[in-house]
Amino acid sequence: MRRALSVGVLMILVATGVVARPVKPVGTGWQEAHEPAGQEADPAAAPADAFALIDAQLAAFNAHDVNAMVANLAEDFAWFAVDPDMTRVELRGREEFRRSMEPYFASVPGARAEIEERLNVGRFAAVRERAYWLRGGEEVSQASLAVYEIRDGQIRRVWYYPVE
Repeated sequence: MRRALSVGVLMILVATGVVARPVKPVGTGWQEAHEPAGQEADPAAAPADAFALIDAQLAAFNAHDVNAMVANLAEDFAWFAVDPDMTRVELRGREEFRRSMEPYFASVPGARAEIEERLNVGRFAAVRERAYWLRGGEEVSQASLAVYEIRDGQIRRVWYYPVE
């Protein structure tokens, strides 16, 4: 259930105004996913409508439209869970994402989310999102931080930080 909630919250994540530095993962392609320190991001990699893409992803999440969510993802999409002492790959690729979201929506039919804050830094966009669902007939929520890497108009990578 923790992974299912995490995957759902992934699409309902939170930007606090400070982008945390990811912890170097072992064996996850760190070098290809990150530019060397001091190298500027390619402005063409972060279109002005990065938040429009994230808004579309959130709207698809709220509609429980897995096909629309998958269409927003790059072919080499990867989602990383950032824990206090490590970063791990939670899922990789569009189809693995689809296989996670379909049972999530079936088990949490009232899931929805909203963005509370936003921050854009080059090709990276951070959002603070609040997820809502029903537990025991009462609506509950939690907020979280996610950092999205946007490339060529698609979501390439997401780093999901612990729920607050």
